[in-house]
Amino acid sequence: MFRYFAATTARASNVSRLGQRVVQSRRVLTGTACIGQIRKMSTQQNNSLSDSNVRYTIMAVAAAAGLSLFGLAGYAMFFGPGSMYPKPVRNLLREAGMAYMRPPEKQDLPKALECYRQALAQLDALGTSDSQHARDMPHVTGLVARVATVCTEMGDLDGAIEAYTDLLERLLGTDGMRDATTQVRRLLDDSLDKNERQGILRALGCANKLAETYEARGQRSKRRSAVLPHARAASTADADKAAQWYGWCLQLVMLTYQNHFNHQQLADNKQPTNTPSFDPDTLPSYFPVDIVTSLMYNAATFYSGNAQIELAEPLLQRALDLMRRGADGEETNVCRSSILMSHLANTGVMSGNLPAAERWSIDGLALAKRFPHNADCLNSFIALTYDLGIVYEAAGSLESARVQYRQAAEIAASTGDDDAAKLATDAMTRISK
Repeated sequence: MFRYFAATTARASNVSRLGQRVVQSRRVLTGTACIGQIRKMSTQQNNSLSDSNVRYTIMAVAAAAGLSLFGLAGYAMFFGPGSMYPKPVRNLLREAGMAYMRPPEKQDLPKALECYRQALAQLDALGTSDSQHARDMPHVTGLVARVATVCTEMGDLDGAIEAYTDLLERLLGTDGMRDATTQVRRLLDDSLDKNERQGILRALGCANKLAETYEARGQRSKRRSAVLPHARAASTADADKAAQWYGWCLQLVMLTYQNHFNHQQLADNKQPTNTPSFDPDTLPSYFPVDIVTSLMYNAATFYSGNAQIELAEPLLQRALDLMRRGADGEETNVCRSSILMSHLANTGVMSGNLPAAERWSIDGLALAKRFPHNADCLNSFIALTYDLGIVYEAAGSLESARVQYRQAAEIAASTGDDDAAKLATDAMTRISK
């Protein structure tokens, strides 16, 4: 599911990861598609104010998780009318639903998973002789999506990866999984059946979720590597797979958008270009703005977490362009834009481009101040204030830096974000020595 920028929700403060440390590994990931295209998107110059040996710990803001992923969320919750399933399968689905569709404290996820898997096995067996239940039919693939969802909720990331991979193979076939351009050609075909197009978009959501799950498993292995040396190799392998699938998603979206954009350019007697405008009005109608920006955000946070700033920065900037930098004044868009700017400020700090970090911090703070009661605006305000402190500290303006760190610490403490408060307090202590 896309780590979607959300407006204030009841659980927004609970999912904030303000203050988490970003591990600045310099390992080069492999298998990432569209790398050259993403690099070309970056136009910012690296004009560093800091000593190249200085390393700062940044604050990373995570927005509340949302539900939009090209229909995959609803797809995993409702996968066909009951009449489509044979009676034994319906009985299993009913039993699974009684274990799963309950308040969290009353769920029996292992039982639900067992029943869903049994139902899927029965459908696959029927599908070998009855095309109505073929393995790529929506009511069958939707059940695979449910298995992946339950595995994820159980913390069984191995099972989730297996299920998402199975789902992609059912939706796209082996060739489609290997090469995203095959799906680009299909999406650009105006005669493509609506259901087929929906299937590709579901596959895109699934591929993004697969990338996220590999990323999460890799992070878990990295945490275990201190006591389990072999876990480091597993973490590296999972990061490579996450990069592969984020790249697959970006290639599908970017190539489709570029071709669609150039088609419109030619229709308007204009020259085609290698860089679309990233104006939301120019996106294909089947690519909602919030979904494309969320995909870019997901991939960018992955790249920045692996110190690949040259990939993260242009994705964040283009996502901000699609949001029109909150220019419409609507609360959700303003606060989403402030989150993007907080991540851009972080990339400036991590790369030593402190003038850019200062610019993004000031612009982001101007947005975040407009809706101080919105959780996303509040969280980005704390991170941006802290980033501005880093800029002032590197420039030698220690008193100005102290003011920023103190403000970040006080607001973080008032919101109960102990990690962020400690990070800012430690920074004040450092410059007071």
